[in-house]
Amino acid sequence: MTDSLFHRGPDKGGFFCDDKVSLGHRRLSIIDLSEKGSQPMFFKNFVIVYNGEIYNFKEIRETLLGEGYRFASETDTEIVAAAYHHWGTQCVEKFNGMWAFCIYDRDKNNLFLSRDRFGVKPLYYYFDGNKFIFSSELKAITAIEPNMTLDEKGLNFFFYQKYIGSDLTVFKNCHKLLPSHNLIFDISTREISLNKFYDLREQIAKCCDISLSQRLDSVHPLLVDAVEKRLIADVPVGSFLSGGIDSSLISAIISGKHKNFDTFSIGFRESSYNELDYSKFVSETINTRHHYEYLDIDENLIEKVIGALGEPFGDSSILPTYLLSQITRKHVTVCLSGDAGDEVFGGYDIYKAFKLANYIPRPLASLAKPMIELLPPSEKKLSAVFKLQKFLVAWDENKIKRHLDWMGTFSDEQRQRLLPEFYAASDSLLNPADGGDLLSIQLNDVENYLAGDILQKVDIASMLNSLEVRVPFLDYRIVPLVLSLPEEFRVRRLQTKWLLKKIAEDYLPPKIIHRKKRGFTVPISRWVKNSDLIREYLLNKTYYNGTVDFEYVKKMYTAHVNNKKEYARQLWLVFVFNYWYNRKN
Repeated sequence: MTDSLFHRGPDKGGFFCDDKVSLGHRRLSIIDLSEKGSQPMFFKNFVIVYNGEIYNFKEIRETLLGEGYRFASETDTEIVAAAYHHWGTQCVEKFNGMWAFCIYDRDKNNLFLSRDRFGVKPLYYYFDGNKFIFSSELKAITAIEPNMTLDEKGLNFFFYQKYIGSDLTVFKNCHKLLPSHNLIFDISTREISLNKFYDLREQIAKCCDISLSQRLDSVHPLLVDAVEKRLIADVPVGSFLSGGIDSSLISAIISGKHKNFDTFSIGFRESSYNELDYSKFVSETINTRHHYEYLDIDENLIEKVIGALGEPFGDSSILPTYLLSQITRKHVTVCLSGDAGDEVFGGYDIYKAFKLANYIPRPLASLAKPMIELLPPSEKKLSAVFKLQKFLVAWDENKIKRHLDWMGTFSDEQRQRLLPEFYAASDSLLNPADGGDLLSIQLNDVENYLAGDILQKVDIASMLNSLEVRVPFLDYRIVPLVLSLPEEFRVRRLQTKWLLKKIAEDYLPPKIIHRKKRGFTVPISRWVKNSDLIREYLLNKTYYNGTVDFEYVKKMYTAHVNNKKEYARQLWLVFVFNYWYNRKN
């Protein structure tokens, strides 16, 4: 199991076994590089294995020293175990950080597992009624449970949203521990109990009790402090820098206090996907030591990354994220990213679409839909035609359902044809209450899209390169504060990230602050048409296992390559699933 996770911790491995429990760990040394930081780590009658960073561990350490505790190392791992000893399971409420850990409590004869508030770090578990297994990746579980059965809901979630969210995985009896949750496994009774320790909605409500002016005044200094806290390490630290406002602002805050700071970006030769000129401009403006390379995404890379997945994951931006992490790891071990800026501060174009849709009556949308469907497809990055078609096709009176369908890939109708024996309706996967405001949409994205797609993508791509990525925008002090503000401070008329752009005026030139959002995507449409590898896994029937309907895929492929319809994203998901399924063992 630990061999399958070697990339997550190439510096050292360790084991603990008794007659009840076996624990294994792979270490990526970040804080206290000495042998004292090795895991599994012992504290009193506990054994801990832990992945993550607690950014306020020094403050917690001081508190515990005042309570009479003594420590053998300088690690945050030991502080996590001591905090559990002192405060019990409520210790996690004191942590500012990202984490997935297990503490074997030999006194209580149980395992205590926890995952951070927003799900920056992954945690999977398998339970068949007798055997309990957990890991940072599914591959470690399939290493000793290779014959698990596909889960119908997990499969449909993947083809609906291009990732597998909620507590689902692609396998039965196998789950993700949800963000903000603790799990206790009682070894004697073999029972699992789950507890949610953080409720974002409650925290937003608490923030609303603070005056608006105080909240507005607090965001900027808290963001600066969140960035500074995430620079704590005993190894080199850098920052991703795409040239978009999120990563540019993070990098600019750092460079204000830390000279000769390293920033990293990637270039593509296709102009509609390349952002390198922007990142170089920002680096020159804020004076960082900038590293970049022009890289091509080829079939070898696709096979390497898709072949490393524990379950199907269809966000194609995992490929440039992998290459960016590869460049970065040549110079640093820890990197800060601008992820979650869109979800928290209101940055997605789809939020503008949400507001715009409030002014378009359903009959008008129904009238326009067949005309928009006749427009020819385009290979350009997120073309206007593609956006317009998504906008009108995924029309639903329930605004959150409409949003989920906008974000989705295969509609319910398409999945009925694609998965005739395995179909599950989207309402059984995500059953949203109708929220009529922007906050409801953002909360949905934080809890689903951010946790299931964005953070998972970054974790997979970075850890395949043994790189730790930290996310300042997800500091638990910032998220509820910003989401508690009236929505015009996030999306004002049709201007996204209004407040963040105001903060950025202290750091960045207008050219960057007000540039058009690009995103981190790749030319899937052209790949599907031109790649022999993708064609092989789509059109060779031997790669189909009875789950996906071959004839339906063949029709989509023919329509796509003949420029009749744009099916690139659907076909990419089928390719990913077929490749993963045929390589998973």
